[in-house]
Amino acid sequence: MLVYCANLFLDWMVRGPWRSPQGYNFPITIDFHEWAVLNAVDVGGIYINLSAPIALVLVILLAVVMRSTLKGFEIRVLGQSPRAGSFAGFSNRRMTAFAFALSGALAGLAGMMVVMSEIGKLQPVISPGYGFTAIIVAFLGRLNPVGILIAGLVIASSYLGGEAIQTSLQMSSKLATVIQGVLLFFVLAADTLILYKVRLVTGREGESAHA
Repeated sequence: MLVYCANLFLDWMVRGPWRSPQGYNFPITIDFHEWAVLNAVDVGGIYINLSAPIALVLVILLAVVMRSTLKGFEIRVLGQSPRAGSFAGFSNRRMTAFAFALSGALAGLAGMMVVMSEIGKLQPVISPGYGFTAIIVAFLGRLNPVGILIAGLVIASSYLGGEAIQTSLQMSSKLATVIQGVLLFFVLAADTLILYKVRLVTGREGESAHA
């Protein structure tokens, strides 16, 4: 919920102390200097933004941490069973604070790369809802760094597809959001059917069970 506090603070900064004098009174800051912008790199005729390899390196590092370090084992144990983690001597409070700090730092880095590579300045609205989309991506990726990378590519493809149908078929780009919701619904339904057994109870069986 601190996201809303950060948004209000950003809105106050770009409308007040950081407002650009050349912005015609619009709530924006001055353009970033060249050294503060992530430019695209030409790799064999394909322009790749520097934020992409940075994200890939972070995925590899997190995968190694989660699979091959004690801290990753502690995160997995406390995430699956806090009681078992407490029996093993792990502190649930310290791990919660560590997870919040790490995830917040990574989210901030992601937002910083978006601003440095796509916008080039600060403005009141930066994200069209990436934070809430990240919840879907994390769930579809099963909280695994590699799985999250694959799920992120799938969700990103749906966004690009939504923009494509808006321009080519004159349909609403919100159709991509509908597809994301349907995808999440079926994943949740599959988990429910795998973990739980659906059983229809008749009136007599229900009475005998209560008895």
